[in-house]
Amino acid sequence: MKRLPILISLASACLPDAGAAADRLLTSADGTIVFRGSYGITAIEANELVYGGKRKLSQLIWQSHAVSTFTGEMTVDLDRFFLRATGTIGTGGDGHMRDYDWLVAGRPWSDRSTHPDTRLNHYFSGSIELDREVLSHDGTTISLGGGVKYTDVKWTAWGGSYVYSLSGFRDDRGDFPANEKGISYRQQWPVPFLGIDLEHKRGDWTFTGGIQGGLAVQGKGTDDHWMRDLRFIDHVDTTPAVMISASAEYEFRPETAFFVTGAFDQIMRGRADTTMIDKVWGGKAKFRNGAGADYMSMTLSLGLRGKF
Repeated sequence: MKRLPILISLASACLPDAGAAADRLLTSADGTIVFRGSYGITAIEANELVYGGKRKLSQLIWQSHAVSTFTGEMTVDLDRFFLRATGTIGTGGDGHMRDYDWLVAGRPWSDRSTHPDTRLNHYFSGSIELDREVLSHDGTTISLGGGVKYTDVKWTAWGGSYVYSLSGFRDDRGDFPANEKGISYRQQWPVPFLGIDLEHKRGDWTFTGGIQGGLAVQGKGTDDHWMRDLRFIDHVDTTPAVMISASAEYEFRPETAFFVTGAFDQIMRGRADTTMIDKVWGGKAKFRNGAGADYMSMTLSLGLRGKF
């Protein structure tokens, strides 16, 4: 909550849970187009950081657990090639934000605010990818491919409590009004990726897994400090990203199966250049390598798959 004093002092000195899901699958008559609709439970965490040179001055930890996620997917079979488009939206969940400041390097935090009433404004993730089957033998299929994934998440923290070091160490304590909007934070992550997918069929069981690695390019963080009428825009340096998924499916009758699946996304921490904007007067200040960000999400699903 004290990002402005930190950045002003810098200017003066210088001059990247669990749940259940149900899934429905519709397949075209010739088996070349597959549509999926699913519901899942997702946990999301994002870190927002402020730096002074190599030293971390502030860290805001944004979290949401038990987010309801709804996914639509279409896969087109193009004779050993597979074109897949996926979109996910999320809502609700149990949100929380913690904001820490360090006035002295190597010492415990000096200032902290906690915000149990942190609300998820929106969550969206979408991807498009093209895969090619490169090996098929004895029930096992391996595919290679690539694509682009985009993730967009935003929170707003309301009310909360604080511990500040004013005249002494952690000597000032209090609460913010419950209906007061404190900070909003949004992350946007475009990620081009390459990946490998593995599928193995054994009787009525099908096991699948996939891993994609890529680079988050032109990542962006937007922080609005509502009580100070300030906006901070962070342009994140290119940073690695990884996506992992796995599922097990049991076909209990022809064309119908139960499945359990899990997915994990991680965008590694990257440094960022920051622009601070006064939303009242329009003034701007820039801080090179003054910020950082990372992102992580996990989804667990249990559902039913049927072909028609």
